[in-house]
Amino acid sequence: MPTRQERQHDVPTHELRAAQNQDVHAPILSPMKVRFISGRVRARIDDLELAALTRGEVLETRVEWPGGGWTLQLDPHTDVLEGRAGSLRAGLLGQLSTLNDPAHEGVTLNGPPRVTVEKDFGPQHG
Repeated sequence: MPTRQERQHDVPTHELRAAQNQDVHAPILSPMKVRFISGRVRARIDDLELAALTRGEVLETRVEWPGGGWTLQLDPHTDVLEGRAGSLRAGLLGQLSTLNDPAHEGVTLNGPPRVTVEKDFGPQHG
């Protein structure tokens, strides 16, 4: 299995910002894993994504296609859970301490939709 730096989508945050030509307040693109289940969204983040959230960075993952697309943002600056036109923003402000607690695997935001953010710290970070 390739190491974290060998995986194509893993780029340090400062390089992502430069490549995207974005300021520090703009969302950074994240390779987080997302799963849709009826009435629920489940996002799995790694240790580097959790560190970015803790630093106050908004994480975003998206899929675009002609005429549309879908976006998920994890936002550490708000507690709001809101969606519109193919976009969902999940505010984690009140959940960051729990998410950073090693005793917890993740947090759940009661929606609709219900959004679960889980830590996925695999061996690629060892």
